[in-house]
Amino acid sequence: MPEDALYVYGIVKAENKSEWKEKGINGVAVYTINEEGFSAIVHNCEEKPYLSKEPEEIKELIISHNNILNKAMEHFGGVIPFSFNTIIKKGDVDSKYNLKAWLNNDNALLETVWDKVKGKTEYGIRVYYEKEKLIGDVPQQKEVKKIKKGAGLSYLLASKAKAKSNELAQNKIHEFKQIFFDEIKKLADDIKINVSKISIKEDKDLLLNLSVLIEPARIGGINEFLEGKKNDGFSFQLAGPFPPYSFAENDA
Repeated sequence: MPEDALYVYGIVKAENKSEWKEKGINGVAVYTINEEGFSAIVHNCEEKPYLSKEPEEIKELIISHNNILNKAMEHFGGVIPFSFNTIIKKGDVDSKYNLKAWLNNDNALLETVWDKVKGKTEYGIRVYYEKEKLIGDVPQQKEVKKIKKGAGLSYLLASKAKAKSNELAQNKIHEFKQIFFDEIKKLADDIKINVSKISIKEDKDLLLNLSVLIEPARIGGINEFLEGKKNDGFSFQLAGPFPPYSFAENDA
């Protein structure tokens, strides 16, 4: 079958680097196409996405995609990652011409994104809190007690007390979020709050779900800060390093 398209893994700045070849999705040869100081990491493909009815097969394809990006980060000192199934089609000319034209036209934007991500990787951080330990005293606070005070708790008073308790609890949660966000922001190069569109079953109460952009050697500072909060009723998960998708996808 003809292979008129190019599958693009990502973009690197290939300064003073020798030719780079790897094996990517389905063992296909991966190589670079250079234009205006940047190199696209590609392999030849058909003009159609990689699809499968089997979730495990899709998972393996995505893993292969990310493996190439991880190797690129190590070899080139950074990568502007593209999402799985980014394909440049032939169009009226050919796919290589189209890719080079894009690299040339968007050179200034690529420079900006490259300066942002070079030498850095992405980590995911999920911070959890012990609700009973940290929020459990809210019903005993003065503002709630003041509402409850009087001749019994009518339905109206009970509703007001519950609403006040919820308000105070949310204020405390927001305060906790701000403390973690501000401290981690100081330690990272960039930070984003993730709002998941997928419901994830967890046996803990999630406080924050973050992505951070940081030099790998500096992640120890964030880990140390999080470890220091464990005795205060918090726990965390730190995952990575990953290609910096969250910090390139809105720019490149």
